[in-house]
Amino acid sequence: MRRWLPTWVVVGLGLLLNIVSALMTNFYIDDATQQANTLVQQQQNNDKLISVVWQQVETLERKREHIMTMLTVSDGAGDVIPAPVEAQLIKGLSDWIAQPPSRLRLATLPDVMTQLDTAQRTLRDKVDQLYLDNLRLVEIHGSKMEAISRMRNLALFLQVIGLAMVLARDLNRRDYAYASVSKKR
Repeated sequence: MRRWLPTWVVVGLGLLLNIVSALMTNFYIDDATQQANTLVQQQQNNDKLISVVWQQVETLERKREHIMTMLTVSDGAGDVIPAPVEAQLIKGLSDWIAQPPSRLRLATLPDVMTQLDTAQRTLRDKVDQLYLDNLRLVEIHGSKMEAISRMRNLALFLQVIGLAMVLARDLNRRDYAYASVSKKR
C-alpha cells in the first residue's frame, strides 16, 4: 500500500516555494540589480571625467605650442613679446603650473616646459587611474550580473516547482475520482 503525503502538505510546500521565490526577487535580486546599475553609473562618470581630463592635457599642449611660437617669432624678429600679451600668457600659465615665470623669455622656457610636462604627467596619471578603476568596475559588474542571473534562475526554478506542487492538488483529486470510479465497477 502506498503512503502519500496529504495534499495540503504538498500544496503548502508549493505555496512556500512561491513565496520564497517572490521574496528572493523582491529583496535580493532587486537590490543586486540596483548595485549593478550604480556600478554602471560610476563607469559612465569615470568616462566623462577621463574625457575632461584628456581635454586638459590637450589644452596644456596647445599652451606649450603657443608659448613656443610666440617666443620663436619674437626672438626671430629681435624683439620681446609685448607686455600685455606676455601678461596674458603668464596669467594663462598660472592656472596650470605652480611657479609661473615673471617674464617669458627663451631663458625661462626650459623651466616652463618642465612644469608643463609635470602638469601633463599628473593629468595622464589621473586618466590612467580612472581607466584602471573602470576595468575594476567592469569586472565587479560582470560578477554581480552572474550572481543576479543565478539567483533569477533559482527563483524561477522554485516558482515552477511550487506551481507544480500546487497543481498536484488538482491531480490528486483526479486520481481520487478515477480510483473511486474504478472501485464502483
